[in-house]
Amino acid sequence: MSELPPPEIHEGELPLRSNAEPGSMRDIIRLDEEMMVWSDDGTAAVIESIMPFFAIAGVIISLGGIGAGVSVLSDPMDSFGMRALSVSLAALLAVGGATGAYFAWRISFGSKHSDVYFLRKQRKIFHYTNKTEFVLDWDNVRPNVRLGFGPPQLGSRPFVALELVEYLKNDPQTWRARFVVEAPMPGREACQQSWELIRRYMDEAPTALPMQTVVNPRSWTSALLEFGPLSGGGDAHGFIQGLRDHNWQPFWSGEQLLAVLVWVAFWPDQVFRMVYARFRPRVPLPASLAGVSTGHGSGASPYAITPASAGELCGRRKAALTVAIVCGACTLISVAAWSVVAWQMLRAVFG
Repeated sequence: MSELPPPEIHEGELPLRSNAEPGSMRDIIRLDEEMMVWSDDGTAAVIESIMPFFAIAGVIISLGGIGAGVSVLSDPMDSFGMRALSVSLAALLAVGGATGAYFAWRISFGSKHSDVYFLRKQRKIFHYTNKTEFVLDWDNVRPNVRLGFGPPQLGSRPFVALELVEYLKNDPQTWRARFVVEAPMPGREACQQSWELIRRYMDEAPTALPMQTVVNPRSWTSALLEFGPLSGGGDAHGFIQGLRDHNWQPFWSGEQLLAVLVWVAFWPDQVFRMVYARFRPRVPLPASLAGVSTGHGSGASPYAITPASAGELCGRRKAALTVAIVCGACTLISVAAWSVVAWQMLRAVFG
C-alpha cells in the first residue's frame, strides 16, 4: 500500500481569502496600477537555455559528416563497397546532426512563452505557454493546488503547484481554462501565500501589499544574478537576499563553490544560461488587453517597492562582476581542457 502524502501537500482548492503573508518565488518585473507581471524564467528556461549549445554541436557534427563524405568520395584508394559504406555513415552523421540542431533550436529559441500578466484594470490574467494562449476572467478564477508537479525527486516529498482555474460564470462547477502559475512549491501554505499576493493585488488597495522587489530581466546585471547560474533560473527573494546578508559575495556557501567545479567541467551551462536569460524570446502582451504593453508603467507606482539605494546598486555591480569574472575564468579553463581532449581524440582517429 502506497504511503499517503502529508496533509500539507494534498491537492484541491485553496481558500479564497486567508491571513497568509503574501509572497511569491517568482520574480516580479513590473508592479503598478495597470498590471503586475511575473517573469516566466524558471525551470523550463534553465532546461531550454542549454539547447543552443546542442544546436551548435549538431551543426558542427553535420558539417563534419559532410566533410567526411566529400573526403571519402575523393579518395580512390578504397574499394567501392568501403566507399559506399563510409559515405552512408557520413550522410547519416550529417542528417542526424542537422536534425538534432533543428530540434534543439526549436526547444530553445523556437519555444516562445510569455510572462504572467495580472491586469488589474482589465480584470484579466494573460499567459502564453506550450503554444496555448490563456486569457482568464479574474472574477471567475479560483486557486487550486496540484500534487506532484514536475519531475520526481528521489528521497524527498512530492512538490505541488499553484494552478489558476477559471470557471464558467453560469456554471461555477465547470472549468473553462486553467494553467499553473507557480511551481514547484513545497506545500499548500506556499501556494496560499502566492495566491494571497495575486488576490490582494487584483482586489485590494496598494497598501494591502507588503514591500516587493521588482527586477529588470533584460539587464546584464539581472542576467548574471536573478536569472544567472547561481540563482536556479530566477530567485530574487532567495539568492539576492543571500547576497545582501553576505556583503554581496556570491560564493558564500559550499553549494555555490560546487557550482564552480561544474562550470569547469561543463562550460556551456553558465554561459548559455546567462545569454538565454538576456535574449530569450517572449510572447508580448496582446494590445487588445492593455493600452500599455511596454515593460514599465506610465507613471510612479503606488505600491511599496524595495528602493535601489546607492549601496544596493554598488553591491549588485560587485556581485555581478564577481560572477562574470569567475564564469569567464571557468569557461576559459573548460574550453582549453575540452579542446585538448578533442584534439587528442581527432589525432587518434585520423592520425
